[in-house]
Amino acid sequence: MSRNNPSKEHITVRRTYALLRGAFLKELSMLPLEQITLTEICNTSLVSRSTFYRYFEDKYDLLHYCLLSLIEEVGLTEEVISLQNIDSLKNFLTILIEHISENKIQYQKIYQANKDGDLIRILRKGLQDILSDKLRSAEENGYHAKIASPIFSSMLGDLFFSIIKCYLEEADQFDTETFIENVSLFIRRDFFEPISQTPVHTHNQ
Repeated sequence: MSRNNPSKEHITVRRTYALLRGAFLKELSMLPLEQITLTEICNTSLVSRSTFYRYFEDKYDLLHYCLLSLIEEVGLTEEVISLQNIDSLKNFLTILIEHISENKIQYQKIYQANKDGDLIRILRKGLQDILSDKLRSAEENGYHAKIASPIFSSMLGDLFFSIIKCYLEEADQFDTETFIENVSLFIRRDFFEPISQTPVHTHNQ
């Protein structure tokens, strides 16, 4: 399995991780995951197959590393997954959406190339597994979920995927701040303005 934590490694190792990640994302923007070969990843990254196997078992292991590194980058903490602190949630959403916005063209291409393939299903399952681990850690630190872990992780994973999918599809219609505010309102279940209490005047017959 991949070590999945190059930050403490030598700079050459970190560079190898970065090259493989960049090459893999480039390939994903052009082809469905199931059509991408290890040869293509190695040729694009200029990393030999022997070096690839030093860090990853296969392209799916590399995919897991890409997902895990993104989650670490955007700061998906125990406080965020509890959905109880709106400020922490907004901060997480801001970092996430800004990251996607900075790489919007590439992510849109990846989504279009893979929306009917295996990638979304694999990423969703990977995110659910990561959320399950974080939920266990959160409960060890005093959080107690009222919802069973498999249900909570599945629904929360789908929520985050829906947020990303919605942004990729609607990014041209809303600025980042407006989008995040709307998502925050949805998560708080603050859907509607109060119904006007202005009395309705009727005419005497």
